[in-house]
Order: sequence, then structure tokens, then C-alpha cells
Amino acid sequence: MSLILKFTLALAFWGIFAYVIFQVEYPKSLTQASLLQILAFFIPLFLALSFSFNLVLNLSPISFFLSFGLILLLILKALDALNLVTAGLTLLAVYLFVSYFQKQKKKSLTSSMKIPKLKSLRR
Repeated sequence: MSLILKFTLALAFWGIFAYVIFQVEYPKSLTQASLLQILAFFIPLFLALSFSFNLVLNLSPISFFLSFGLILLLILKALDALNLVTAGLTLLAVYLFVSYFQKQKKKSLTSSMKIPKLKSLRR
């Protein structure tokens, strides 16, 4: 994807998120929110974060898991369940997912890159 398209997608979802913040009626707490209010807030935020991280990182799976981790921390904070243990476990899970999906360099079985090829034997 070109950089202009990535930037446009990120900007569009940040605009949708800003529109939701200013137009959707907000509840007194997260537990009193309707499903429409929750989805209208978290889906544009998730997509805006994902596309913004993807601008910098150029890796969609890592951007997905980073934004999912931030959303999860935000939900835990809104439910007043965020403490050192839950934050640590969330960050550990996000780190494990990110480290799993990182681009890995090709590792060879030998230290030298030049392996002699077999030559056909002539009798």
C-alpha cells in the first residue's frame, strides 16, 4: 500500500472517531453504555490506532496487536480493573504476540552462507 493511502486511511478513521466523540451521546459509565455506544467508540478508535501504527511500523499484524493492547488497557481502566497485575499481563501478552509476528531474518543452519553444491559424479 502506498504511503498516501495509508495516511488517508489513518486520517479518515481519526476523523470518524472525532465525529463519534462529538455526536454520539455518551453514558455516565462504561457499564451503563449500550452496545451501539460501545461499538461506535471502540471500532473507529481501534482502526485509527491500527492504521496509525501501520504508518510507522509497516507491519499489519503488529499494528493490530498493539492497538488491541491499548484498547484492552483502556477498557480495563474504564472498568476500574486496571492494576499492576492486569497491566503487566496485558503488556506481556501484547509483547509475545508482537515478537511472534516480527519479520524474522533468514537464519541458515551453518555459519557460512556459501554451501558447496553437489556436483554430478561421472564415471
